[in-house]
Amino acid sequence: MSSDVNAAVVRRYVEGIWNQGLFDIAGDLIAPDHVRHDPLLENDIVGIDAVLNQVSALRTALPDLHFEALIYPGEDEFVTRRWTMTGTHRGEWMGFAPTGTKIVNTGMALSRFEVGKIAEEWIQRDDIGLLRQLEERQGVS
Repeated sequence: MSSDVNAAVVRRYVEGIWNQGLFDIAGDLIAPDHVRHDPLLENDIVGIDAVLNQVSALRTALPDLHFEALIYPGEDEFVTRRWTMTGTHRGEWMGFAPTGTKIVNTGMALSRFEVGKIAEEWIQRDDIGLLRQLEERQGVS
């Protein structure tokens, strides 16, 4: 697959699944044995259903969730994206009761492709900044 085709898959993944909640397109974009490495979580997210559960939880906690992503096609099977996530914390998330806080968070992801689908992702974001936004609103220090 060309790097431009892979970049288009990542764009569809971000826009369709994360921003719009179009879960029915997941099988077209994500490999069945997909692995998502996310340092905020204790364990890797493995499989399409697990990814969709993570997306659903985030979309429930932040109903106006939106990712603005810049996508950088890479060499061979890799695509990188840099993103800013925004949303209003209206549901329980990561052990925090809803705060009403407008969340702004930045991060990056590296996606590895197999046979035209995202097979693996490595996530890196400003977790400390994210937690501070939630803690400040709940009076945690």
